[in-house]
Amino acid sequence: MISKIRYLIPLLTLFYTLSYSSVSEYEEIHNEIEAEFIKEMKGEIKKAISSKSKRVKEAYRAISYQPVWIDSDYLTQYSELLYNELKEDFDKGLDKKLVVLYEKLQPSKNKKFESSSIEDKVNLEIGIMELYLSHIDDILKGKNSKYNAITLLQYALKEHSLISAINEISKERISYRSQKLDANDTDYSALNNSASVAIKLTDGDEKVRLNAMYKLLNFKPIWINKSGLSKYSKEFFQQIENDPTLSHDSSTYSEYKDLGKLDGITDHNEIIKYELKIAKLYQKYMSHLLYGNIDWQRFQRDLKRHHPNGAWVVHNILSSPESLLIESIKSRTLKHAFKKAKPLFPLYDRMLEALNKYQSIVNAGGWERLPEFANLKPNMRSPIIPKLVERLKREGDYTSTASTEDPTLYDQPLLDAVVRFQKRHGLVAEGYIGKMTREALDESAEHKLSRIKLNLDRLKWVKREDEKYHIYVNIPAFEMYLFDGQEIIESMEVIVGRKGHETPIFYGKVRTIVLNPYWRIPSSIIRHELIPKLQKNPNYTNSKNIEIHTGYSEYSPLVDPHSINWNKYGKRIPAYKFMQSPGSFNALGKVKYLFPNRYSVYMHDTNERYLFDKYQRALSHGCIRLHKPFELLESFSTIDRRVDYQKSKMILEENTKTPLRLSNSIPIDTLYLTSWADKDGMVEFRNDIYGYDEMQLSTLKR
Repeated sequence: MISKIRYLIPLLTLFYTLSYSSVSEYEEIHNEIEAEFIKEMKGEIKKAISSKSKRVKEAYRAISYQPVWIDSDYLTQYSELLYNELKEDFDKGLDKKLVVLYEKLQPSKNKKFESSSIEDKVNLEIGIMELYLSHIDDILKGKNSKYNAITLLQYALKEHSLISAINEISKERISYRSQKLDANDTDYSALNNSASVAIKLTDGDEKVRLNAMYKLLNFKPIWINKSGLSKYSKEFFQQIENDPTLSHDSSTYSEYKDLGKLDGITDHNEIIKYELKIAKLYQKYMSHLLYGNIDWQRFQRDLKRHHPNGAWVVHNILSSPESLLIESIKSRTLKHAFKKAKPLFPLYDRMLEALNKYQSIVNAGGWERLPEFANLKPNMRSPIIPKLVERLKREGDYTSTASTEDPTLYDQPLLDAVVRFQKRHGLVAEGYIGKMTREALDESAEHKLSRIKLNLDRLKWVKREDEKYHIYVNIPAFEMYLFDGQEIIESMEVIVGRKGHETPIFYGKVRTIVLNPYWRIPSSIIRHELIPKLQKNPNYTNSKNIEIHTGYSEYSPLVDPHSINWNKYGKRIPAYKFMQSPGSFNALGKVKYLFPNRYSVYMHDTNERYLFDKYQRALSHGCIRLHKPFELLESFSTIDRRVDYQKSKMILEENTKTPLRLSNSIPIDTLYLTSWADKDGMVEFRNDIYGYDEMQLSTLKR
């Protein structure tokens, strides 16, 4: 026992030490590391653009020659998003003139990305700037936007987020994509394909958008013909009838029921009347289908007020009800609009099945709330057992049909049901019914249904892209999944940020894997932990494999801790930089996975593996700790030729810091799903660890 305590003491000390630090401190370290690089780049950019276009010169002057697209390590978060946006537009046949330049600036095809030369970095930086300016200028051409490419870039730098800037021109982006619509092979052969009209599909209120839609269709009726409802109306009404996300108590459903009774009409005025009624209903329903019911503006205000360190980045949806209808006319079916409106999350269809299941449970009356009862173990007897069995039957966990001699006995069929219920709720699945299980049993069917709908709405605002490989980290589940299409090829437990240091919800791209990373130690840990220890023992940092440098580079000069009078420091800390060298003792473990972002959040190994034994793993300062980091490395080696797993294992044994650049970046989303259906259709629920469920439920548009 004593030996175990001795083993735990240094681990607990390190955990206590890490609790001082926050995501913002790691941001400060990153900014400090980049400051010297930026200073050098500014001077070189100023010289290099002398031979470039007037537009490029204007852009860099406006941002004081600051590098945007390249940092000291590799591509920045801005570059990753820009590349992704361009690829999506290329796939739609847009901006084809930029494809050649885009291909030249791909890391897998340009050896300058492997160079440490400042000249090469400047050339890449300016090349990507030219790509950005051309692309955004094309999007905004002929639009009455409050931004141009340069002012939009200034906004992005101010917000430290290109996503925020791109969201600012969502209407223009939808209009830009809508201009490619061509209905020459449809019944609407005289389609008015005017850019000035197309932008109104997203600009203004419903009436303005509706008018723009009909103008593009030369004011031909869509929903009504002389025989009654058109094929589009029939497809539309069938969609409403079969949509499990739409409540039958909603005004949308009531309006559909009234309009669906229409018989054949011939009067011109009546046709127009019903045409516009159905058109408005379409707008209303498609807004629900596309956007859901969360009031994101109100939630973001509440988030800043109640969770100042929290962040939830949404990606504006690049479609509108009206633009999707125009596309559907070309496709000759409204099913096109419904398909385009659906999120691309691999488990979305299973979540809809879960919604159907719980809607049926609610329609059947839900379940009776259990009275208070004491803790229960298998083979115990209690008068609550019959009610507990009924409760678990209602949710589908108790499936046994065998009769029991003693209805008050906690027997094997009930144990099987309780274990299944506990697994679905992320609880310790051993059959012991304590406080946590009782709390989960206490949640009503109606509230569970509302949570399923809420999580479906959240997925509507996740970035929509159809990549082969995708990483999802579900924060409330403390799980990470690597998908190959619709299939999970790797999954593992993770540790995420605790309340007050919440892991942000955002999208990124894994571009670099670092073997044997250094841990750059934040100032709060230096102040509270290292300085007091050094005052007592100048050899303390050496004993913990912590190096003291004059700069954050591991190649900067080392400082001998015995040469410093540490007693003159306290609240004030020295200008030296403290870094823990690579090794199994390192706080980041042996490997980390980088996806450039404004929060300095990444995935990494850990030397505190005992923490994965905990049920509740919101324990970090915001970064994501992986239970099986080497298994993930092996998975990467099967999907990226630049990752050699056998060679990587040899490097890991040598403790030499080694970055691996991926041939193609892998998308990653940190998600906040408290309810979902797994690959086998099992409906899962998790605790609302940050309180976001209740915050968003209170904002729902009724």
